[in-house]
Amino acid sequence: MYEIEIKRLDDQGRGIGFIENKITFIKNALPGEIVVCKITKETKKYNLGEVLEYKKKSKKRIEAKCPYFSVCGGCTLEHLEYQDALEFKKEKVKRILENEHIHYPEIQVIENKNPYFYRNKLSLKIMNGAIGFFEENSHTLIPIEQCFLARPCLNEAINVIKTFSLTNGEIILRCNTNDEILISIKTKDLFAIKEADFGHVKIVGIVLNDKCIYGMPYFYERIHHLLFKISYDAFFQINPYIANCLFEEIEKNIDPSNMVLDLYSGVGVLGLVASKKSKKVISIEIIKNAVIDNIENCKLNKCSNLYPVLGDAKTTLPKIKESFDTILVDPPRKGLDKNSLQLLLQSKAKKIIYISCDPFTLARDLKELQSVYEIKKFMLFDMFSYTYHVESLCVLKLK
Repeated sequence: MYEIEIKRLDDQGRGIGFIENKITFIKNALPGEIVVCKITKETKKYNLGEVLEYKKKSKKRIEAKCPYFSVCGGCTLEHLEYQDALEFKKEKVKRILENEHIHYPEIQVIENKNPYFYRNKLSLKIMNGAIGFFEENSHTLIPIEQCFLARPCLNEAINVIKTFSLTNGEIILRCNTNDEILISIKTKDLFAIKEADFGHVKIVGIVLNDKCIYGMPYFYERIHHLLFKISYDAFFQINPYIANCLFEEIEKNIDPSNMVLDLYSGVGVLGLVASKKSKKVISIEIIKNAVIDNIENCKLNKCSNLYPVLGDAKTTLPKIKESFDTILVDPPRKGLDKNSLQLLLQSKAKKIIYISCDPFTLARDLKELQSVYEIKKFMLFDMFSYTYHVESLCVLKLK
């Protein structure tokens, strides 16, 4: 056991202290606290630790609402007031940007109206009949009754899952703003579904090992006056309120005369948002099923100025004759690939709107882009309240 003082938080919200001059990361510890801890993992460069006793507590510490907070790895900031958690995220992003020598304007933060019970997706594990989450950095199951970040209808659906009598497997629950629920199950178990056990829970589809066995494998969601078909395995923003705020900001930055290029377009969500304001949008996506969904979403919204294209941007863009005023990019967590980055630098588009879920890869890409572009707006959207994750939006203009 060791007694140490917590100096600051790391980028994942863990407390940082030092044991014999070696950096030690301790979950559920805040700056200024003095804790008695034990080492749970030791490497040549760092330790991982766990609090056994608080000798001195931070004035900023609050009691977490979630009873699983100290063991579940999902909510890393629930021991802070909401505003303090937002400040942590803002300072984290500023530090990451400054480490890469990025010149940025004042960061605007868009708060989550409901920082609890907002998620429309929940991933659960089942082991020996128990339902829950894995403990952080382990395969030890933490059985739960509800998740304090998930929408209430998803928590109600957990009780329905219990009637399936599953022994082992993985389950993903998804819902829309009408509380309609899709259930995706991966398991080798045999089980029977009794619709009578659903109660008032609106289950519209159940998919077992990628095969629909009840209802439909998709539902519809309406956000920002747009209708989207969402399949059980499709990507969609997990926070409808913040997603709507994000879409509003994108639309504000599109001019009616704009020719827009939408890279990493997926099922065309951002392209559809841009199409409401722009002259024309070309969406490029390499995954065939996503392009098919994009085409269907265009039909659903009677959109005639968005053109989905199947292909790799590297080989597809040179075949497109139009020049673009604005480029939309929302890459995966790993950021822009080298080819896409070069395409942006060579495009000479007047404006780039870059949406990112990872500030590290965002800063890496901005470092390259700032040779040609200047960051005019930087916004943080609290898409993932009480976790250390953050969604960013940057508006870059050609120098």
